[in-house]
Parts: sequence; C-alpha cells; structure tokens
Amino acid sequence: MQMQLTLDFTPRPSNLKPNIKNTTWMNVSDVARGIGFAIPVEVSIALSDALEPLQTEDDEDYDQRLYDALWLAHHYLSLDLRRPSISFTFDFPREDKHTGKFIEASLRLRVETQKQVVLLGLMQDF
Repeated sequence: MQMQLTLDFTPRPSNLKPNIKNTTWMNVSDVARGIGFAIPVEVSIALSDALEPLQTEDDEDYDQRLYDALWLAHHYLSLDLRRPSISFTFDFPREDKHTGKFIEASLRLRVETQKQVVLLGLMQDF
C-alpha cells in the first residue's frame, strides 16, 4: 500500500531557547598559542577592561597582565585535565594615582573549556 507524504508548514513556537550571553568576548588566541593553548581562547570584555592600565601606568602593563592571566589559566587547567572549569584569584600590582605607590589589585577569574574554545573572564561573565 502506498502512502502520500504531506508537508505541514503551519508555524509553531520554538521549544528551544536561544543561548545568548550578555557579555561579549574577544579573541586572544595569538597570545594564548605562545603560552601553550591548542584551541582558540577568548577573554571577556569586562576582564579586558579590568586589566587596562590607569593613566599613571604604561600601556605595556595591559599586555603583561593579559599574558600573566592566560599563563595562570593554562597552568590551572593543566593541573587537572578532567575539570572543564576552574576559578582562581589573579593578583597584579597597580599604581595608585594618588600616592604614586603600587598596590595589589585582585580579580576573581574563571577559565572554562567549552567545545572548541577556552573562555577566560570575571566570575560574573559566566
């Protein structure tokens, strides 16, 4: 017995919710590759902003802070390859614009390995 196939194009609401993050990420794979990451790496814009130098600091301070944060992320991920995400504290010196002395800045970061990308950002970015 033959049966004719009929197509139904009636619109129905989707059951799938879009996976939209409220933060944006920037690709830093070129720097991360030199540290040892084999897949693309992205950092949150909020983390990038937090690493930006103050007016009294040098522009190169950003590059060093980014490198250090990526190095720590790679280090912690290497310690336990079974864990897809790790949280850690990143401390770095920052020049106090009022006194001219260096103070310790501290950020709580999270690194997360997803399918084909590693994400590094502040805790609230996830």
